[in-house]
Amino acid sequence: MLEPSNAVSYQQDSGMLNQNSDLTKLYDSQPYTAYTEDLEFMWRWTIYQDNKLVQEGCSLTLEASRRAVQHVLAFFSMNGRDKKAEQEL
Repeated sequence: MLEPSNAVSYQQDSGMLNQNSDLTKLYDSQPYTAYTEDLEFMWRWTIYQDNKLVQEGCSLTLEASRRAVQHVLAFFSMNGRDKKAEQEL
């Protein structure tokens, strides 16, 4: 099961989202990277695969963002194994 890393405050500077946004990195393991941003009324989270946005969503708390990202990454991991198995057949 994929485990997100400890959340670390992160200043976004690579242009994937808005420049000068204060982001919290939730997960960073190739090919996926996930961030969350506190918008005061909700937490917006984004997941990138090879620096391309593949999923985004929102949650009410930071912990809920972590769980949502973990759930989506688990689905992507499971989906990737299915595609690999199909290619082997």
